[in-house]
Amino acid sequence: MSLETVIEKVKARVAAVDPNGPRKVLGVFQFNIKTASGVEQYVIDLKQLKVEKGTTATPDVTVTLTVEDLIAVSARTLSVGDALTQGKLEIQGDATLAAKLAEVI
Repeated sequence: MSLETVIEKVKARVAAVDPNGPRKVLGVFQFNIKTASGVEQYVIDLKQLKVEKGTTATPDVTVTLTVEDLIAVSARTLSVGDALTQGKLEIQGDATLAAKLAEVI
């Protein structure tokens, strides 16, 4: 699996959300993904239901991890809890909102 595959899966999950229906998570998430060539940044906006490459000035939660750990979490071979306790995942901002994100994507 690649970073692009993970991002496409996230985009598909976000696109499948009914904008007029009830939602579990309303927040803006900044993902900083460490790669061999630097850091790739994505914004997952669950208020506006969009996923874009780039940054946002006012995220509710900022998540930083390596591309390998993102792939492992996405494949469910590494839990978010284990990634946190092992120092592989850094979360800044609303921890409750961050915990809900894992349920959605």
